[in-house]
Order: sequence, then structure tokens, then C-alpha cells
Amino acid sequence: MKYRIFICLIFLSYFAIGQDINVDLNTRNRAAEVANKAIENIQKQDYKAAIPLLTKAISIDTTLRKPYLYLYTLATNREEFRDSALSLLQKAKRIFQQDDEICYYIGEIYKMQGDLNRAMLEYSMAIAYSKMNGSDFYLVPHYYFNRATISLKKNRFSSAIIDYSYAIQLKPDYTAAYVNRGISLFQAGKKDDACTDWKSAMDAGSGEATEYWERNCKVKK
Repeated sequence: MKYRIFICLIFLSYFAIGQDINVDLNTRNRAAEVANKAIENIQKQDYKAAIPLLTKAISIDTTLRKPYLYLYTLATNREEFRDSALSLLQKAKRIFQQDDEICYYIGEIYKMQGDLNRAMLEYSMAIAYSKMNGSDFYLVPHYYFNRATISLKKNRFSSAIIDYSYAIQLKPDYTAAYVNRGISLFQAGKKDDACTDWKSAMDAGSGEATEYWERNCKVKK
């Protein structure tokens, strides 16, 4: 499936960093055309060809949001692009203020780089903004899940349980959240609740949950 950027406005105005940013249609169209070429390369997994095109599209029109979002795809697939992707996404964060998706992607790149404290801060901002922008966006459960997973790694089990619970509330079939909440509950001394979560995930087909349940919950004969 190809994703295209369509332009239907003759004149656009944005407010960013305390000033109006005006973009004319020709500039927007040129940026969109370059961005579409980058997206086509990404879909072909030609990431090396995509990065200069995304950068060019952003330089033509800094207020075109779509190219920034695809930087996350590049960072996920190519480690050498993570620093440049992070820098451009931080620029996007200043332009598209209170944008939860952009904060989430920044957090993801920090996590890839092993900077869990900064990742957690970005996930927290994404969560805060999602409460203003709407929690029905499909990525929002992952904001909570990823922040919870950092809490779990830091042995902050109560915080992890709360965030995993929010993730499940937003996405009731979130099997991985049941598995990890079960781990958090078990570590917090709530074995019965942990076993309930693992059983739910096991019934949904999780092999990992099955291992936890059989190791910690199954009655030994």
C-alpha cells in the first residue's frame, strides 16, 4: 500500500516557537513530492536512499509533518540514522507542540540508544499530550506499555502495574501487557493476580505466558 501526501490548501499558516510560519502551496507541493519519493524508497526498504530525501523535504517545508514521522521507521531499521532522526524529531517537537506521536517516537529512539531515563520522560509527555489530543489513537496503549516496561526494569513494580493496566484498558487484547503485568504483580508478591494475567495471555495464545504460568502457577503433581 502506498501512502501519498495530498495538498488541498492554497495557503497554510502555522504557529511555532512564538511566531507565525506561512507556507505557500508551491513550497508545500515541492516538499510533498520529495517526501513521497522518500516514502516509496522506505516501502522498498531502501533506507539509504530515503534519508536524504526526507531531510530535503523537511528543509523545503519544515511544517510538513509526514516526513518527520517516517524518520522513526528509518531509525528502527538502520542504527546509523538514529542520531540524525532524533535531531530532526526534536525539531519537529518544537514546531508541532503537544504532539504525542512525535514525543513517543523520540522516546523510542532514546530507548534504542539505551537512554531509558530520557525515553521515560518522552513517554510521559506523550501520555500527557494524548490526554488532551484523544486516547483513541492506536499508538496510545504503547505509550503506557513502554513506560511501564522501563518501570519494570527499574523494579518500580507499582508504577509498572498502573501503566500496564491503562494499556490493557485502552487495548483489551494487549497480550504482551498481560504478560508483563503478570511479571510485575509476581515481583510485587501478588502471585494469584500474576497467575490470572498469565492465564489470560496464555488463553490468547502467548507462549511466553504459558512458560510463566507452568513455571509459577501450575499445580505440581
